[in-house]
Amino acid sequence: MSFADLIGHEAAVRLLQGQIERDRLAHSYLFTGPEGIGKRLLAEEFARATGCEEHDLLVVTPDPEKGDILIEQIREMEGWMSLTPYGGKRKAVILDPAENLTEESTHACLKIVEEPPARSLFLLISAAEHRLPATLLSRCHKIRCSPQGIEQTAEALQKEGLDPAAARMLAISSGGRLGMALQFHRTGRLAKRNAALDQILEARKRKDLENPFPPKTSRDDIEEYVEWYASWCRDLLVLKLKGDPAWVVHQDRLEQLQRSAAAVPEEAILAQVDRAYRVREAVQKNALVKSAMAVLLSHG
Repeated sequence: MSFADLIGHEAAVRLLQGQIERDRLAHSYLFTGPEGIGKRLLAEEFARATGCEEHDLLVVTPDPEKGDILIEQIREMEGWMSLTPYGGKRKAVILDPAENLTEESTHACLKIVEEPPARSLFLLISAAEHRLPATLLSRCHKIRCSPQGIEQTAEALQKEGLDPAAARMLAISSGGRLGMALQFHRTGRLAKRNAALDQILEARKRKDLENPFPPKTSRDDIEEYVEWYASWCRDLLVLKLKGDPAWVVHQDRLEQLQRSAAAVPEEAILAQVDRAYRVREAVQKNALVKSAMAVLLSHG
C-alpha cells in the first residue's frame, strides 16, 4: 500500500502530499480522531512518503507493565533520533497513543518539539487529544482523521476476502471505521464487545450499581466498554424514532435492539443516551471508575 492508496483519508493525504511536494514539512504532527480509523497507518505511510526508510521509522508504544510511555523510553528515543538517518532522507518517530505519556515524558517531548533534531519527524497519535497538554498541542501540526464510512469500509473488507453481507455487517458494527472492522475480523474483538455489553445490560437488569467488570480491568478497557454501551443506547434511540435499521451500529444484535426499543419509553432511552455519553466523557477525564459505573447503571 502506498500513501496515495489509503482508504478514507483523502483530505489528509492531499494536505500532507502538498506539504511534501512543496518541501514545507512541519517537524511535529498530531494525528487525531476516533479509535480504529487507521491513524497510525496514515502516519507510517506519510513518514515513508517523505523519504523515511523502514529502518529509520521508530514506533513507541506504552510500556506493557506500566501502561504508560515512560521517560526511559523517551530518552532512548531521543538518542535514536540524534543519529544520522541510515540511507533515507529523514528519521521518524511515532508515539501511539500520545495521551499515555507520563508528565515527565511529556516535558521531555516538549523539548524535542522545541529543538527538533535535524531531518526528523515527530508524529503523535491520539484518540483523546483533550488529555494532552496545550503546550504540546500548540506545537504540533494537527491532522484530523474521520471514520471512512460504511460503504468504503465494506468495499475494503470485501478486498480482504469477506463476502458482501459479512463485510457490510462489520462495516456497520465498526461505525465505518476500517481499522476497527479489520480488528473485529482478525482478532474476534466483536465477541469481546458483545461480552462487555452483556455484562452491562445484565447489571442494569438486576439494578446492580456495582462495576460489573473484574477489579483489574484497565481504565482503557473500561473507557472502551462505556463507548460501546453509549453506541448501544444510540442504536436504541435510532430504532425508537423509526430510523433506518441499516444504520444501527450493533447490526449483529439488531433483533435484540428492536425488542428493547419497543419495550422502553422514548424518555427513558433519551435519558440513558445522555447518561452514557456523560459517563464516557467523565471516564476519559479520569473520573473514579466505581462512581462512573454507578451513574451508568442507574435508572434514575
